[in-house]
Amino acid sequence: MSTNLDSPLAQELAYYDSHKLEWLNAHLGEFALVGSNTVAGFFPTYEAALEAGVKAFGLSTNFLIKQVSEQEPVFVIY
Repeated sequence: MSTNLDSPLAQELAYYDSHKLEWLNAHLGEFALVGSNTVAGFFPTYEAALEAGVKAFGLSTNFLIKQVSEQEPVFVIY
């Protein structure tokens, strides 16, 4: 996945992409919390990851919550 490093969350997405393969076996289906070039944990639900993200990074800092999955979901909106 190519990202514009000037865009919001670009560093977090790049970090996720570079570590995704190593996380697939141990954390498949879990939600990774990524911020400040580190993984802050893996959580069973998006809501749990969001709560942990706000506690760890606050509301003024970018952080990424992304489900660890083999294939990226595709959403079609009509």
